[in-house]
Amino acid sequence: MAGTQDEGPERVDGRRLRYQHRREELLQAATEHVLQHGLDRLSLRRVAESAGVGHAALLHHFGTRERLVAEIVERVLDRAFTAPELLDGAPAGEPEGGPLRALWRHATTGRGEQYVRLFLAITGDALHDEALAGAVRRSVRERTGMLEAGLVREGCPPQEAGALATLVLGAMRGLVLDRFVTGDAARVDAAFEEFVRGVELRLARSSP
Repeated sequence: MAGTQDEGPERVDGRRLRYQHRREELLQAATEHVLQHGLDRLSLRRVAESAGVGHAALLHHFGTRERLVAEIVERVLDRAFTAPELLDGAPAGEPEGGPLRALWRHATTGRGEQYVRLFLAITGDALHDEALAGAVRRSVRERTGMLEAGLVREGCPPQEAGALATLVLGAMRGLVLDRFVTGDAARVDAAFEEFVRGVELRLARSSP
């Protein structure tokens, strides 16, 4: 009997891990679907088909479409406007380098662009949806805090970093929206470069 008791928890934990792994696969499949088609066109049946499972499997793991949407939103908000170079504190003095340029490249190309496009769509919906608004507020606070820490590393006085981080994130959101909607990448990229140079000049004046 003792052996059976020792083995029981291991079997339960192993089963739970398998379920968790499958749940992550389904959440990623749903996120991919939304990145391609948007939240408004999210269909549990289509997600289930793309993941190779039955509709009941999605309901088992997420319960309702609303709960699945909430988890997708959290994932998208966590992955938009982030770049490893920013966290690493890359030098800002080089014309083609620096954390802000790295963040811009990440937000306007490849996977980063997909997440930022959906981030902007969610932000727009949040104007009329308090549940989404709460998630967006949390995400903006986190993005601003990340930028604030990066700016302090670059020499910005801590007492000024919060306001400057807010300005940077707001400017980037506006510029990237302009870029996506108009398709005029050259004009918007040039405007962003002018903005970054202004930030760099301010940081240079603040450095001891």
